[in-house]
Amino acid sequence: MDFKLAIERNRAPLLVEVLKLFAMIGLTEGATIERISRPLHRQVMGILRKAESAVRRLIVAAARDIVLEPEEPRPARPRAKTSNKAKGKADGEGEAKEKRKRRPLFNLFDQLKRSPHRIKKRRRPEPRIQVMDLGNNPMFPIYVVVRQQEPPPAVINKADDGMVSAKNLLRRLIAAADALQDIPRHAMRLARWHAKPKEERRPERWSPLRPGRPPGFRQRARHVVDEILKECHWLALQGNPPLDDTS
Repeated sequence: MDFKLAIERNRAPLLVEVLKLFAMIGLTEGATIERISRPLHRQVMGILRKAESAVRRLIVAAARDIVLEPEEPRPARPRAKTSNKAKGKADGEGEAKEKRKRRPLFNLFDQLKRSPHRIKKRRRPEPRIQVMDLGNNPMFPIYVVVRQQEPPPAVINKADDGMVSAKNLLRRLIAAADALQDIPRHAMRLARWHAKPKEERRPERWSPLRPGRPPGFRQRARHVVDEILKECHWLALQGNPPLDDTS
């Protein structure tokens, strides 16, 4: 089986669908978006979640033939004494690097499913304090029970305008588009992670894919990305079956 041809056959249409998401939120070249409507954010995020799973499986399929040896630990370099002038120059270069924004890096790992045996912590009921008010006369025959009054709920100053922040959504969109344009680079990232012992991996897992169905998987396709995800998942499992991850 020609894996390069199969990867490219799924990569090209998947990139088209990711670029369509940019158009859905109205993002054009040179423009910025800070907030979008909540229904649009939910719709785009649902499609993007499936696209990320498909991209991740294309990277796994591309990294199947890359074999690297574990890297040897590098010796610590001795610190060199620098003058005040050189120190000031280095500080200036560091500030310049901070000003240059780094493009977001694609996440190579599926989000693991929550354990079904996980017990949710419930809020314990607060005790009710009863105070018996006898009034001024100690011989008053009627006892009045006064319960502790709960504080009023906090008043929300910021009105809900139906808009949500688009910062995280844009970051994930850019990362997915960059990964689709350079699959071999991210396959090498995954190979370097896999070459390390499990104890030294970050995150400490056996496989980047979670057991079972991928995130966003639908048996009955409702979108083009659903069909692409099915093919990419099958492609990633050829020679790379995901191990049970209990981490």
